[in-house]
This record gives sequence, C-alpha cells and structure tokens, in this order.
Amino acid sequence: MDLALIRLYRSTRDPRRLEKLVVRFRPMVRHVAQQHARGREPIEDLLQVGLLALVKAIERFEPQPGASFGAFARPTISGEIKRHFRDHTWDVKVPRSAQELHVRVSRARAEHPDATREQLASILELTVQQIQDAEAVQRAYSADSLDFRSAGDEGSTLGDRLGTVERGYREVEDQDEVEDALSILGPRDREVVQLRYFDERLQREIGTEIGLSQMQISRILNRSLMDMADHLDTDSAIVVADDDAARSA
Repeated sequence: MDLALIRLYRSTRDPRRLEKLVVRFRPMVRHVAQQHARGREPIEDLLQVGLLALVKAIERFEPQPGASFGAFARPTISGEIKRHFRDHTWDVKVPRSAQELHVRVSRARAEHPDATREQLASILELTVQQIQDAEAVQRAYSADSLDFRSAGDEGSTLGDRLGTVERGYREVEDQDEVEDALSILGPRDREVVQLRYFDERLQREIGTEIGLSQMQISRILNRSLMDMADHLDTDSAIVVADDDAARSA
C-alpha cells in the first residue's frame, strides 16, 4: 500500500496525495524525533524538521518491488534532525569538529559515568586536553543570559558583573554636543573658543593674534560659553575655571 501511494503521488504530483503520505508517516517521524529529543529543544520543532525530511525522502525514494520506504526514510529523518542540532541549537557557534568531539565524549561519559578524564582519553584514543576541550564546548551550547542571577543572588546580574562603561561612547556624544553648540557662534567667537579650548592658547596670545585685548577675549569666551549652554538646554551655564591670568603673570 505504501509503495502504491508513493507511486501515485510521483506520477501525479498532486499535493493532496503528498499530504496523505505525510499524515500516514507522521507517527514514524514523531517516534524518530522523540529518540533525538534532549535538552531545551521543543519536540514540536524537531517534529517539523523531521516532516521536512520526510518530504525529501518521499521525493528521493524509488518505489521498487520489495523496497521498504520506512527503512529508507528513517536515516534521512534522523540525519536532518542531527543536522538541526548541529547547526541551529548552539547559543555560541563552534566548529563542526568541536561539536562532533563533544558528542563523542558525551556519549562515552554516559557509558562510563565514573571514568576519569585520563580513562576517557584512553577509551576514545584522545588526549586529556581533547577531553577537556570537549567538556568546555558544552558551555557554548547553552549560554547564560546577561540578566542571569545565580541561586540566592539578589545582587548584580551577570551583565552587571561583566559589563564595563565604554568611555568612547560618551566621548563621541560629548564631541557631537560641542560641535552642535559651536555651530550657533559667529566666525570670530567660534575661532576664539577653538583657540582657547581646543588649541589651549592663552587669552593674551589669542588677543595678539586677532587684534583684541585680553579683556575682550575674556568677555567673548564668557558670552560664547553662556550661549552654547543655553543652546544645549542645560540646567546651568557652562562654567570654566580660567587661570590664564595666573599663567601669564
């Protein structure tokens, strides 16, 4: 009957017949999915992967007399589910070779739960370092959230403990604000502010360069800083301690 259904679908390509085949073999797919179910991967997700693999098997199977579709489809379904675990269920992507090593060591650990690393290395013909590497790969499969708190820990989260203040972000923001505030100044006032606070020139040096007195330069600076602060909507005016007079004494 199975071969007849597959032949009928292959000859007509009727999607309704394909749906009937999928419904017929769905219990087999679920059984294979349950055999591979582990960890946090929902069984329904594995079932969907298995059903897609079932359709591939239906398309590839040659319904010759005496052939068994179940015997042909099971390895295809199992292989697709294993590939799903390999490619889509790791929180941190690791090389395929590391994943395969992890699987080998995990299976050996399940069979020999009391074995030491040295004994497992001997059983699998690996080095102790390879055993340690395989065990470390497990941490890449399921990573903790940055909001994770260990049991009984009412303090900081993992993100709080690992995170740092990135000064570069604040510096970029400050630079943008300064450039925005400078844009409201006239050409002469902007030049005075830049010479004083970017080039760190003395007020008397600036005055000599542009033909103004030190007192005029001081007034330009005070007025400019007040205007810039108002433009940025700060709660108070920018106050800059200027010991220029002391340095020039």
